[in-house]
Amino acid sequence: MIPLRRFGFLWIAPIILALMATSTQARSSSYRNNRNGRNTGPYRLIEGDTDSQKEREEKRKKEEEQRKQEEAARKKQEEARKEAAAKKAEAAKEAAKPKPTAKPTVAAKPKPATAGTKAGTGAKTDEAREAEASKLREQADKSFEKGDEEGLLAGAKILRQLVADYDGTAAAESAQQQLDLLLADAQLGPMILLAEAQEEFDAMRYRRARNRFQALAQRFPNSEQAATARARLAEIEQNDLLKKSVYTDEELEDARLWYLAGNIHLENGRKGEAASAYRRVVEEYPGCRYAVLAEEKLPSTLGT
Repeated sequence: MIPLRRFGFLWIAPIILALMATSTQARSSSYRNNRNGRNTGPYRLIEGDTDSQKEREEKRKKEEEQRKQEEAARKKQEEARKEAAAKKAEAAKEAAKPKPTAKPTVAAKPKPATAGTKAGTGAKTDEAREAEASKLREQADKSFEKGDEEGLLAGAKILRQLVADYDGTAAAESAQQQLDLLLADAQLGPMILLAEAQEEFDAMRYRRARNRFQALAQRFPNSEQAATARARLAEIEQNDLLKKSVYTDEELEDARLWYLAGNIHLENGRKGEAASAYRRVVEEYPGCRYAVLAEEKLPSTLGT
């Protein structure tokens, strides 16, 4: 028994060593876990919050940048739309402008000076014309502000007067642009043209009325107003109203110039050109005194 007791610790030693190794491994594992503890628990929460805040900040910056890009794209689209609309309006204005008719190169007699003109010049000062034109432009705008048919027609009439009497002024140029846009409109254009033509017809200016009725029927053939215009044209032709037409001073001046051009051609032996000028007076201004004179001259243009 004594030897067994003496050597009994040899059996216990491995157990003790195994326990010591297990304890050492546990302490090492605990140390590693403590070092890695920042990835768990409150440390992980703090670092996670920091990362989440950075992500949110980056996301906010990206969203802000995307919003700016979208806003810039919208502005570009709006600018492109406005530019396209401006080009379309300009094209409509150019298309609506009447083509100038060539007149014979005969010097017209000077017109008498009107009140409010410069002494010795016979022409109003630029400042005075601009001021008067601006007043008319304001009157037209006030008429349009009424928003009804009466205001529309009154405003268009003032624009016509402004363009005719104050050519070359800024107000007249603006009036012409607005008038072109109105006449190009499929709904407003026929209303304005019919009102203008009917006014000429009622004043017995049948030649001007005929031209305006024809313009209405050609530009808006399917409109309700075009049917009225065709009926008026038939009435003018059937009743030979052109010979009863009352002509404006401007029309009589045009007739006089064509008649004088015919005389010049005839005196220089150009009978064909003379006949064309005389016929234009007879056809375009029937019944006026220059048409009567031109008709009397026509026989002298026959032959060689």
